[in-house]
Amino acid sequence: MPNPPPFEDAPGPDARRAHTIRFDIIVAVVLATLLSTCWAITDWHRVGQLILPDADDMMRLAQVRDWLNGQAFDDWTQYRMAPPLGAPMHWSRLNDFGIAGIILAATPLIGRHGAELTAVLLYPALLFACNIVLSVRIARRLWGDGAAVVAAILAGIAYPGITLFLPGRIDHHALQIVVIEIAILMMMRRPTIVSGVITGIAVAASLVIGLETAPQVAALVATLAMFWVVSGDRERLRLAAFAAALAATTGVFLVAMRPSYWSAALCDAFTPASATGTLAVAAALGALAVATPWLRTWRLRIVAGGVLGALALGGTLAAYPGCLTGPYGMVDPFLRAAFLPHIDEANSIFAQPFARTLSIGGLLLAGCIASVWMVARAPKRWAVTMPLVGVIGISALVSLSQARGTYIGTPTVVPVLAGLILAARRRTTLAAPALISAWLVSSGIAYSEAPTLALRILAPGVRIPPPMTPQILCNTGDAWAQVDRYPPGIVMAPTNMASYLIGATHLSTVGAGYHRNNRGNMAMYRYFLSRPDRSAAIARAWNVTYVAFCPGDFSEIDVTHSYPSSLATMLQSGHAPAGFERLPLRGARLRLYRIR
Repeated sequence: MPNPPPFEDAPGPDARRAHTIRFDIIVAVVLATLLSTCWAITDWHRVGQLILPDADDMMRLAQVRDWLNGQAFDDWTQYRMAPPLGAPMHWSRLNDFGIAGIILAATPLIGRHGAELTAVLLYPALLFACNIVLSVRIARRLWGDGAAVVAAILAGIAYPGITLFLPGRIDHHALQIVVIEIAILMMMRRPTIVSGVITGIAVAASLVIGLETAPQVAALVATLAMFWVVSGDRERLRLAAFAAALAATTGVFLVAMRPSYWSAALCDAFTPASATGTLAVAAALGALAVATPWLRTWRLRIVAGGVLGALALGGTLAAYPGCLTGPYGMVDPFLRAAFLPHIDEANSIFAQPFARTLSIGGLLLAGCIASVWMVARAPKRWAVTMPLVGVIGISALVSLSQARGTYIGTPTVVPVLAGLILAARRRTTLAAPALISAWLVSSGIAYSEAPTLALRILAPGVRIPPPMTPQILCNTGDAWAQVDRYPPGIVMAPTNMASYLIGATHLSTVGAGYHRNNRGNMAMYRYFLSRPDRSAAIARAWNVTYVAFCPGDFSEIDVTHSYPSSLATMLQSGHAPAGFERLPLRGARLRLYRIR
């Protein structure tokens, strides 16, 4: 396979390049439409009722509704969580623009419900199409035109990354994937002002959307700095453009999108800490670009970069020491022990059962190995491959402590693995086995299905039950529609269903699975883990009208053994204390009680 020199743009005249872009867009739109339609049909019994796949999607829909219904743009508080004061959310409005825009455009044509349904179907599908296009464009830059269709197919089956583009997945992770891919693609191009500006805008947007991608952003910034250390004057303009765009975009967000809850103690989202750190890094990079004529050797550049980088990061940490304890530093110690360890995405992939570790980590591992192969076979193209390899590598490291590292990691390995398949095609010996193996290794969905397939082959008579968490058990049928018919009130409910109560009904809830809601979450745990007589006082203090419970709630902390006298243990056994009136919910596992 020929190896283009570093930063070589796609061959051929502009007309041919425009043709390939149109082709890639058409392929991506067709593939995204086909898969999204199939997924929507499969899950229509839930999505059709606006019961979305994940609790965060439900809360996102509630946040968008509140904004469209008149809540201030800079007020991110969820007032139906821990009422009457509400709880501040850490989500940026940036992701809400696309959802809200679709709802506003479609409402005059098909009404509000139809518009919301259109938004939860169309928004993730559009982002999915963008993801496929970007995967294909990156693959073309790595391997040439022959990789285009291969990369498109792999992007369509890149589990678990594709789960973030399912119908109803309107949370911000899908947008983060797209923004990071834009930055990668721009950094693979020649060092120009345009590529620097677009990269800076993408990086700033990523950090405002959410800090989950901060490690990937750090890898991209480090790669850009490495380019400058090695190339000096050749990279000076791009570095200056990146720094200026990063600072300017962050400044625009500070002016236009700064939330009303703006605390220096927080380091979990778009906060004073993250904004200051971003601006400090931009200033350091800008200063390095200006000083380049006086930094004639790579040794001088690396020393200057190290000093200014340390000052930027060290100064930010000194000014905002809360960042040293991470995004959950303000969370109550009890919640850090009882709640956070049971959030799947916040735990290592190796903390999962082996089958799940394989299904969510297999493709990323294959991509890491293929990345080493790619760099080894064409070391002179390091300037093209390093932005992508850096993001893949840091995503793999993140996944060792937090499974959410696979969110960015699995989509970004697609272009690398496309090259593995092209190499297998070119083999002259054992061509068929090599090609089949390459496709299997590169197909994310294969890792998802491998454990089930192996069990069916090795133990054909064993029935494989689907995973049944309380959230899955109690989100069936029209349970939430039935709950919504009861008069308004405040519900005491475990965290796994609180977002559904807020997003699918007009009721309020005390606790919910969001780390800034310390007060409400602690009250919820105290309520369910206390004896019934003590729980009553907590309910009165919060003006609780209803109690919701699903079989299996609090099983993650083994409530029946750890808190045998608790209200949760009593409800788990099917009993309720005096003063609890069970309300009828036809065909639902969910139990709803009115407190008399």
